[in-house]
Amino acid sequence: MINFKFNNNLYSNSNSSRSKNAFIHKQDLNKNIINLTEKHEYDNYELNNLEYNYAKKYDRRNFFEIYWSFIKREHLVVFTFITRDDHNITFVKCSRFFFLLCTDMSMNVFFFADETMHKIFLDYGKYNFIQQIPQIIYSTVVSQLIETFICFLSLTDKYFYEIKESKRKTKALVRQIISKIKIKIAFFYVFTFIMFIFYWYLITCFCAVYKNTQISFIKDFISSFILGIFLPFINYMFPVIFRIISLKSKSNIECVYKFSNIIPLF
Repeated sequence: MINFKFNNNLYSNSNSSRSKNAFIHKQDLNKNIINLTEKHEYDNYELNNLEYNYAKKYDRRNFFEIYWSFIKREHLVVFTFITRDDHNITFVKCSRFFFLLCTDMSMNVFFFADETMHKIFLDYGKYNFIQQIPQIIYSTVVSQLIETFICFLSLTDKYFYEIKESKRKTKALVRQIISKIKIKIAFFYVFTFIMFIFYWYLITCFCAVYKNTQISFIKDFISSFILGIFLPFINYMFPVIFRIISLKSKSNIECVYKFSNIIPLF
């Protein structure tokens, strides 16, 4: 709370007009104090995670503002290379991007079935995109699930808001949170290092044994990666639409708002 101190001389009997002006000035300052205490400043992350009643009161963004806030947070390329000042560690975000890229590549190897290779043999090595659609979808879905776990290990922005929302911002709290961040980041790099060894072994063996399917494998990876790039632009339109409907409605439709927080599932 901001405290304002007034000089008692303002209320002396020296001049009635002066006293009146001082009284008016004091009223204006009191109004400013009330406005400061009632004013709530939320960024996009906080607005997106508000409870329904608070979101209905404070979230005044339009469709495109909400949609872009989702894309900045959830789109792999945008989040890694465009989003700034999001309270996440930049080099960890880049490490996360590289790991997920390798994950997508490895999942395409993992779902490369014998039946698929037989069809490639029958087609004399020609790449059939329609035939590869199920494999591309499977690898994309599994990659997205792994990404959810990686987000838990690598993203640190929630700790910033934990400190921000805490009523007692002590050095002990900050040290405790920094310790948590160090442990999670260390586990992230240990986990990704182990997975990189597995990915390297898997892809090397596949390319060594199935030399004639390497081109198809690379094309599948590129198709899967492009699908993962464009899919969020479609996926996150739906939660934004439901969110706008729930917030703009005059009636209480909290269930729609909660539903908007559930989709997409990953």
